[in-house]
Amino acid sequence: MKKKLFLTALIAFVLSSCGCNKKVCQQTVDLTGTWTIVTAMDKETKNGDKPATITFDGNGQVNGNATVNSFFGGYTLKGNNISFGNMGMTRMMGKSMDIEQAVNEALDNSATVEINGKKAKVMNKEGKTVMTLVKKK
Repeated sequence: MKKKLFLTALIAFVLSSCGCNKKVCQQTVDLTGTWTIVTAMDKETKNGDKPATITFDGNGQVNGNATVNSFFGGYTLKGNNISFGNMGMTRMMGKSMDIEQAVNEALDNSATVEINGKKAKVMNKEGKTVMTLVKKK
């Protein structure tokens, strides 16, 4: 009896997990708006020259501040996959160039994003978090 119950539960689990494909189940996350960059490449940004921010316009354009310099460019978001391209940046020097370098590296290594309420984490291809974000009000 226990064997039949176990097999029934196992079959139900397998069938329910096969019930959708990636195109149907994977919904695009909504990054639209301005986010504070809390960490980049495991480095906290709070002691930067300026607050580190990133703004997604919802139409494929992004801009922000990497603590010293402003950056701008394009992004592509498909499901939870994200990539940045055609990025530009101003060229000033400041005290927090190490944090700025970490933000640039995080943008270059971004592959996926996961949102949980007003918090988001951006991960590389290996699934390691490269950037954490908090949505601004």
